Amino acid sequence: MCTAISDSGFCHLFGRTLDLERSYGESAVITPRDYRLEFIHEGALQSHPAMVGIACVRDGVPLYYDAVNQSGLCAAALNFPGNAVYHEPKDGKRNVASFELIPYILSKCRDLAEAVQLLRCANITKDSFSPDLPTTPLHWLIADKGGAITVESVADGLRVYDNPFGVLTNNPDFPYHMTNISNYMQLSPAPPENRLCPSVPIGAYSRGMGALGLPGDLSSASRFVRAVFAKSHTVCENTKEAEISRFFHIMDTVSQPRGCAVTDSQRPVATVYTSCADTATATYYFTTYACRRIRALSLERAYADPSELTVFPLESAEDILRLNTSPPDGI
Repeated sequence: MCTAISDSGFCHLFGRTLDLERSYGESAVITPRDYRLEFIHEGALQSHPAMVGIACVRDGVPLYYDAVNQSGLCAAALNFPGNAVYHEPKDGKRNVASFELIPYILSKCRDLAEAVQLLRCANITKDSFSPDLPTTPLHWLIADKGGAITVESVADGLRVYDNPFGVLTNNPDFPYHMTNISNYMQLSPAPPENRLCPSVPIGAYSRGMGALGLPGDLSSASRFVRAVFAKSHTVCENTKEAEISRFFHIMDTVSQPRGCAVTDSQRPVATVYTSCADTATATYYFTTYACRRIRALSLERAYADPSELTVFPLESAEDILRLNTSPPDGI
């Protein structure tokens, strides 16, 4: 259960939550310009835009969950079980495995228009990374400062949808989310108007009653609505730092406390990490479940130029600022 958001306010920010029952050894990873990227059907690239994001690195291959490249183009992969259908390679198509799509798009394209053009002739193949890493059913949110699209590989091929909300969660498919959102168009941050019985002086007894009906459960459909509402109505000062803080607060509305949702095998789900990429500077901010301090990675020249991956492990302990005490024993 994951949520991705593209938000163009004072600056364009893009990020996601990764909600899983376990960690897969993910790290913050910078792929520099001259790191050789090999694709199963599309050959190799020796030179490409640098990119930064969260990935699981296997055999030198960064398997990105989400990332931003030097030009400010972003992509995130979200779970899409029961709907995702991958295909055999097709002649005349750009054949890309599902685990390759993020680095492929970010290494080939500078903006969303180029990504859309490339996707028009793309085909997502059935290839798995390895026998112990089978294909994962996915769909994708891809965005730049000018807009966002949703990409879904289904039985009849690859579908690319304009995404005016800049929000994506998991199942059902994107057309469902676009229809379901109509059920909530009456929601408002303002006090509600008495339309039930205007002749009777009915008043609101609490702030926030304009949002009565905003779903609070952890389902993907509800998180989609909640993310759209929070993104549409949160405000802040027009500074970069305030916008980044606002973005993380929006993501808080869809984050998963461990144990509030469980898998079919009763394993507790939690938000493993939350990300926020500033596309103007290609700076990648993130927090983890264990450490909520915001950390930042920038595609500075020192990291963008080398020919090897730079990997930063994710912290596993909370970073607490103690103002006047020493930590108690064992804490």
